[in-house]
Amino acid sequence: MIYNLYFSDKLNLTEISKKVDLSISQISRILSKSPLYLQEKADRKDKNRIKHIEQTKELIKRKRDKKKAEEKAVLDKLHYQASIELSSFAPLSNFAIRKTCSSAYNYNTDKRRFELKDDVAYSTDMPSKIKY
Repeated sequence: MIYNLYFSDKLNLTEISKKVDLSISQISRILSKSPLYLQEKADRKDKNRIKHIEQTKELIKRKRDKKKAEEKAVLDKLHYQASIELSSFAPLSNFAIRKTCSSAYNYNTDKRRFELKDDVAYSTDMPSKIKY
């Protein structure tokens, strides 16, 4: 009956000891007399190791997914905040435009002003001359 519970039903020693009302050590002694016991024990150990590896992989995957979701939430919040700030109706000052688009302007020392470069593509609402 013990062999059948262990090899066929795949119960562990604790479960078998509860069913047949014997101690775990007695069950182990009985099972160790079988030539199949060591192989079955090794197979179960390998199966548990594979199961543990799969559970660890799943745990790591869940942690990564959680971290990605948190980072995405932060980026979404920053993006939303930036879109709110940039969607204001107040026009940018000439100084702010020059500072933001500094590579599009050259400083003319004779006239003491910034002038839009000729070889740069720009929108029509950018000022062509900015007094400094």
